[in-house]
Amino acid sequence: MHISYMLYIVLTVLMSGICLWMSRFLGNETIEGGITDIEAANNSYLPSYLGYFFVALSISDWSTLIWIGILILIFSFFSQTLYFNPMFFLFGYKFYNVTVDTGMKLFVISKKNITSIKDLKFTKLKRINNYTFIDKEVS
Repeated sequence: MHISYMLYIVLTVLMSGICLWMSRFLGNETIEGGITDIEAANNSYLPSYLGYFFVALSISDWSTLIWIGILILIFSFFSQTLYFNPMFFLFGYKFYNVTVDTGMKLFVISKKNITSIKDLKFTKLKRINNYTFIDKEVS
């Protein structure tokens, strides 16, 4: 593997770790009760992001790679997407679509291995946007 590819991978993992560390400064939220459905979202978004990853690997010029990365970041931020980051798998996170009793679907990033909604609650969520949260509770 070419050294620039290794550097790209190391930087990607490092930036994901920094994002997780910075999430501690986001606003606090809880979801206690009222959860009507939950489904794993791990596989839903992976093909799209793997596509971005392989396109990025084919770019040989660093300045082009940086501009493409900035454009993807801008589009993701302003579209209020779900902030699915496949590198979070390395840190033990899983992705869930949670439906609450009002019918609203929320995207929760958590280390919990959730198999049932019975007595399910999230007491240490951090709000990323109106529909996306990261769970800081250690299971």
